[in-house]
Amino acid sequence: MLVLKGVKERFGGKIYYGWVIVATMAIANIAQTAEFNPVIGVFLKPITEEFGWSRAMYAGAITLGSFLGGLVAVVAGPLLDRFGPRKILFAAFLVLGAVIIGLGLFKTLWQFYIVMSTSRAIVQGVIAISTGVVISKWFIQKRGRAIAISTAGTRVGNAIIPLGVQIIISSFGWRVAAIALGAFTWAITLVPIALFLRRSPEDIGLLPDGEERHSRSNTRETLDDVNEPTTQKEVSFTPREAMRSRAFYLVLFASSAAFFNGAGVNFNMFAYFTDQGIPDDKAIIVLTVWSVLGFFGGMFTGFLTEKIHVRWMMMVVFLLISVGVFVMSLINDLRTAYIFAIVHGLCFGGMPMLQQIVWADYFGRESQGAIRGIVTPIQMLCNALGPLAATLVFDNTGSYISIFYVFIIIYIIAALAMAFARSPQYKNVSQEE
Repeated sequence: MLVLKGVKERFGGKIYYGWVIVATMAIANIAQTAEFNPVIGVFLKPITEEFGWSRAMYAGAITLGSFLGGLVAVVAGPLLDRFGPRKILFAAFLVLGAVIIGLGLFKTLWQFYIVMSTSRAIVQGVIAISTGVVISKWFIQKRGRAIAISTAGTRVGNAIIPLGVQIIISSFGWRVAAIALGAFTWAITLVPIALFLRRSPEDIGLLPDGEERHSRSNTRETLDDVNEPTTQKEVSFTPREAMRSRAFYLVLFASSAAFFNGAGVNFNMFAYFTDQGIPDDKAIIVLTVWSVLGFFGGMFTGFLTEKIHVRWMMMVVFLLISVGVFVMSLINDLRTAYIFAIVHGLCFGGMPMLQQIVWADYFGRESQGAIRGIVTPIQMLCNALGPLAATLVFDNTGSYISIFYVFIIIYIIAALAMAFARSPQYKNVSQEE
């Protein structure tokens, strides 16, 4: 408590404490990429080749873990609203580090499934939803840039962790890489989470965006079409109210489609590069370039969402990502792989941040955890099925091309869904049928 008091005395005056929250969540986002698909994909070939498993067998553990994560989110979401993120995230990362270390120790398929499904459930069911829930409670008008900075940690993690893992695998083997990864997860997360995270600005006598109480604004400027107001009062839908609006289901469909496609592409990306004849050391550099460009794409998108309605941002990003997947289907040399990294990386970098912003912008911040707890099981089911679908197609056809075309079509449909997902009017929600 003395540490927290000192931190508040130092940051509470000139620097809004919400930015300390953003920095802490950025660190958490770096760490959680230890169980994201680009990293898991680096382990794919060495593990399956050592044990003689098919890629679908490997992906099955990811599928199970992602599905379990959706169930965990049903409980974790409301708990984040009620108790805040500090104890929940501390426990989550404590367990996550342990099970990642366990990845370096397993010897049988059932042990692999326990380790991988547990780690995925923790990431997808607790950690992945925390960024949007926590940051959305601390920011309204500056929400876009705050979440962009926080989720930039994901891009940083995707840039450095797969590269580091591949270097360790090449030198010492995949088991040592897994143990080192688990230790790294503990090292960067436990202390800042325990010291700095808090539930909301109101809990420490502040207001969102660092505003003074006498000058608090209840509006957030947005740019939408002529039929939607350009100023939107901050309102907070209950889960039941949100579910009675058409926008809820359109956004849920579009975001779930993004999870299905994104997981399917990202999980198989490294293996696909090497299948196309790109050496491991070159393929990991392409993946790093993809992640670095995603950092800049995410930051740019985050600032734009403060001026342009998130609905239009998601629609455009979906269409641009579909172009990136098409380029991916054309990869047959290193040059084309770099073109993919540029096109897809810049666009995909904004997607995790938009996925966080859209729920808060549409339905407010008070019940964010509960609402995310409702939608996350569906999103995680799609996230689970994406890698499995892609690996099943590969195991049966020897190629990913046909599933890439499916992903392109789904992205286009998701863009159309967002075009019709107008922001719900709070005063009319109770009257909707």
